[in-house]
Amino acid sequence: MKKTLFFFFLLLVGLHCSVFATKPFRFALFSDLHISSLNQQPSEDLQRAISDVNALQGIEFVIISGDVSNLGDTVSLRMAKQLLSELHMPYYIIPGNHDIKWYETGDVNFKAVFGNTHFDFTFNTIRFLGFTSAPRTNKGVGFIQPEALEWMKTALEKSGTVNPFIIITHYPLQTGDVENWKDMTELLKKHDVRAVLGGHYHRNVLFNYDGIPGIINRSTLRGDDETGGYSVYSISDSIRTSEKRIGEPEVKWLTLPFENKN
Repeated sequence: MKKTLFFFFLLLVGLHCSVFATKPFRFALFSDLHISSLNQQPSEDLQRAISDVNALQGIEFVIISGDVSNLGDTVSLRMAKQLLSELHMPYYIIPGNHDIKWYETGDVNFKAVFGNTHFDFTFNTIRFLGFTSAPRTNKGVGFIQPEALEWMKTALEKSGTVNPFIIITHYPLQTGDVENWKDMTELLKKHDVRAVLGGHYHRNVLFNYDGIPGIINRSTLRGDDETGGYSVYSISDSIRTSEKRIGEPEVKWLTLPFENKN
C-alpha cells in the first residue's frame, strides 16, 4: 500500500512538472524603433538589427514592445512593417505612446497597418500576452484603457492554470509611468505571470511590479553609440536576458529564476 501511494505521489509530481516544463528556447525583443519618414537613421538602425537577428542561431520569434514609429503616421508605420517583413521568423507587435498619441488617429493607423494593438500566442507551453498602455493625452502619463484591462482579464482566464505567462507592454507598470498601473498588477498577481517585458526608457533596467519582475529593454536606436542593438531572451529553468549590439557578441545582463511564485 505504501509503495502504491509513493508511486502515485511521484506520478502527480511528474504530471505537475510536465505542465510547467518547457524546452529551452530563444527569442529577440526590439523596442523603441521610432521609425520616421522624416529621418532615415532609425530605419537604418532597424535594418541592421533585422540583419543581425536573422544571422543568429535559434531565434524562434521577435517581439516588438512599442514606439514602432515616432509620430504614429501611416507612412512611418508602413515603412516599419516593410522592414519587419524581412525577418526570417514571426514577429508579434504592440504600439507605444508615440504610435498612439503623437498623431490624432494613431491608434486607428496602427490597427490599419498591423491589424491589432495586442497579441496572444503560446510557445513551448508559455502564453505570451501583449497589451497597449498609452497616455490619455499627448506626452501625458501612461494609462491602461478599460478595454485593455478587460481583454487581459479574459485572455488570462482563458487557459486557467495550465500556462505560465510572460506579459509585454510598452510602459513600466509603476508610479510616474502609468497612472492606473495597480489595476493591471492586481490582475496579473492572480495568475502565474513570470515577468513583464517592456521598453520606453531606451535602456536596460529591472523593476519590481508588485512582486512581478519588470524587465525594461534597450532601444534599437544607436543614440550616441556607433551602432544600435536589441535584446535576446533565453528561456529554460531561468529567464536570461542579453544585450545584443549589432555585430558584437551577446552580453548577458540579467538572470532570473523561471518559477511559479504563487
